[in-house]
Amino acid sequence: MPSQVKASPAPRSWNLVHFLPGDFKDFRAHNLVQALFPAGAFITVKPGSPAVLASGQLEAVFPFNELLLSADAVFPGGGELKAEGRVKTPDGWSPWFCFGSFKAAGGGAGAAPQENSFGRMAIDVLRLRKKASALRYRITLKPGNTKPAVIRLVSVTYTDSVAAYRPANAVSRATGYKPVKIFLPRRSQMVQRVKYAGSICSPVSLSMALSALGLSAEPLKTAAAVFDSAHNIYGNWFLNTAYAGTRGVYAFTARLNSLEEARAFLLAGIPLIASVTFGPGELKHSPLKKTNGHLLAITGFNAKGGVIVHDPAAPGSKTVERVYNKAEFARAWLKNKYGTCYIIARDLNRFLAVKEKMAEFYSGPPGPGAEERAKLIESQLLFNERVELVKISGAWAQVRALEQASLMANGKTLAPYKGWLPLESLAFSLPVSGTAVLKNKTARTGGKELSLGVRLRVIAGPKGTPLVFPPCGPALTLNGKDLNALPRKAAPSDLRSGILNAARLFLGDKYYWGGRSAWGIDCSGLVNLAYRAWGLELPRNADAQYAASRSVAPANLKPGDLIFSSETRKPDFINHVMLYSGGGKLIEATRDSNSVREISFAEKFGTGFKKARNGMTAGGRKIFFGKVIN
Repeated sequence: MPSQVKASPAPRSWNLVHFLPGDFKDFRAHNLVQALFPAGAFITVKPGSPAVLASGQLEAVFPFNELLLSADAVFPGGGELKAEGRVKTPDGWSPWFCFGSFKAAGGGAGAAPQENSFGRMAIDVLRLRKKASALRYRITLKPGNTKPAVIRLVSVTYTDSVAAYRPANAVSRATGYKPVKIFLPRRSQMVQRVKYAGSICSPVSLSMALSALGLSAEPLKTAAAVFDSAHNIYGNWFLNTAYAGTRGVYAFTARLNSLEEARAFLLAGIPLIASVTFGPGELKHSPLKKTNGHLLAITGFNAKGGVIVHDPAAPGSKTVERVYNKAEFARAWLKNKYGTCYIIARDLNRFLAVKEKMAEFYSGPPGPGAEERAKLIESQLLFNERVELVKISGAWAQVRALEQASLMANGKTLAPYKGWLPLESLAFSLPVSGTAVLKNKTARTGGKELSLGVRLRVIAGPKGTPLVFPPCGPALTLNGKDLNALPRKAAPSDLRSGILNAARLFLGDKYYWGGRSAWGIDCSGLVNLAYRAWGLELPRNADAQYAASRSVAPANLKPGDLIFSSETRKPDFINHVMLYSGGGKLIEATRDSNSVREISFAEKFGTGFKKARNGMTAGGRKIFFGKVIN
């Protein structure tokens, strides 16, 4: 791998969260039909009859030796939910392991003792004797006799427990780090007037999270609802999240790899209920001297990176809020408990990315036919590009394209582009920062073809091979020669040269309105991708790119700078952008030739470049010049 691309260490844990219609493709379903999202994923057909949802083979992105499973279902007429998993190791497929059963009326039973040559269930974690490469899960519903039940979410977490814990990576802060704090009511388990008050840290933390969402959740009622009768405990992870799921929220167990991943949830207004273990003196300011297992709610991070929590072990509600040292907390949570936590959220709208090689982006849900789509297309989103879900209309999702800024109606403010794409093109994804961007026009890996401009977090694979963990599916292997490092540190002259080389990869391609990928490009899409491939973010459309640039005299224009134009009858509306390639030439994707081309300024506008002036009129266009690079 080229030295300029810094590979991240492989994570110890990985989370799959299935709740979108496209997540369950090729799954087997009995007595279930797909529900109308976002009400749920599947709904039972015959009340009173068992229903089963079984996944296909799910390839892991790395070998693992621990497995967690969560499931959410809503039972308006009562019922029971059971989750099972099996794994594929060098010895073949294991038998099914049960992770527990939850009853809609409250409570349930954790997994009975299960142990065989593959591994054993440790209450809510499957621990394997040999590492597995794939898994399957099976969810069984036993709905009541009066109303159908709905499956809303299934989550799988797997861990390589022997992978090294890296303290620096665990506490590293992202560029542009900002403190965050969200509201949760303060509740202490110690003030509850029951003999088992010291054992209900999990349901008390859960009650704080549910109450913050506007749900009635008294601590003792919550404790009764999550009680594990098989093990006489209140902290069974599967049962706690299953109960929360019956309240109509998304709830699942996850394992995070860094404090920065946790901050991403808090920035979306989502608290985390974290499981910690520590010895004497290892977590200063804790109300506990030590613990083999304790749960608390993470509510924020301060300016120094300190972890703000609501710790239910506090003696009273006034002292529930605590601030823990980030390194000490990371060790107690991320190292000792592999970052195990419950995630409780109204929605997961800000944790989505495109899983297809490209998704077309429309101003409204298009009807059938190419002509209808050509009228409505606005842009294209690339593989792994992040979005925020706004609303659903049938098979279409309205989203904010978080990596494509557009100009708002006031002509000054930039905001994420809003539009529609197929709902099935999206998958759950944590918003981790990319460490590389694809600089070649395309790269093929693992049966996928990726476009120039795709941003990725590169993982160091065997012998330094660059790996990418996609939103779903197995790990992808890349050639380091296809990548540029992020953030890009290069001299302005190198950036300019790289941007022009990226643009020239498209020369001769057909012009495609709304195109922003290797498979179709328009004028601003070409500029956006050429800059993106070299680590520079520009807005999506020509008018927004003009607003984001600085005016420059034509005599001072350098290769890689921008030339803008508008119609003379609408001089203030910039609707075309070109790249200046030096020597009086420009590169553009244009309808004039229906192609991407490199021509002289004189050929384009009918006047020599030496006569160019900002705001000049030539060739029926008003022309302006701008730059982004110093």
